[in-house]
Amino acid sequence: MLADGTKVRAREAVIANLTPTVLYDRLVNDTALPQSFRETVDRYEYGPGAMMIHLALNDLPDWDADPELSEFTYVHIAPGVDDLAETYTATQNGYLPESPMLVVGQTTGVDESRTPDDGHILWVQMRALPSEIEGDADEIEATDWEAAAELMADRILDKLEMYAPGIRDSIRDWDVHSPVDLEATNPNLVGGDSVARSHHLRQNFLWRPFPGWSRYGTPVEDLYVCGCDGRE
Repeated sequence: MLADGTKVRAREAVIANLTPTVLYDRLVNDTALPQSFRETVDRYEYGPGAMMIHLALNDLPDWDADPELSEFTYVHIAPGVDDLAETYTATQNGYLPESPMLVVGQTTGVDESRTPDDGHILWVQMRALPSEIEGDADEIEATDWEAAAELMADRILDKLEMYAPGIRDSIRDWDVHSPVDLEATNPNLVGGDSVARSHHLRQNFLWRPFPGWSRYGTPVEDLYVCGCDGRE
């Protein structure tokens, strides 16, 4: 619907929520793109990778800060600006961070029907990890995700244990997805980037996703980009 109330209808449409490089590198023929736009696409940058850990638990976390935190959908563990800065700096340099920033999703804390019994499920997202490992800020020697994934997951759970003592003893089973795994599952998660782009200024606000192309249009006739993250 347009601003004046006019409704625009279409008999046919192809709708695909894609990141820019997946759209323009894999689906749109290069001959349909001006060279200057092609060069802009080539300069597009993604942000850090992410890791997902899915846990099956006997009980919800017993949060040391406040037991009522178990009633919240999300709990963020940083715990401070310095911690975040160190994590991001290590990641941008290709290093596994020593004290990762965590986002904890307590699915059954708000919806007990998500499990078939009285157990619980929890997911933990590590928001900033290098897509390609150059080294480690601590003691992990592996430099490929196939070998490093569970070692990094152990570090993440160690940090979670600091804030929710006893959670390791509550784990029934777990499943770990590295940045490489995430991209293999969904090509839009380039390098495991869960938000589909770098948030640097050159790709934000009026320059999102590309300078001069922030209002949904593209050089291809009748092709428009949209989405919850950057109109990609």
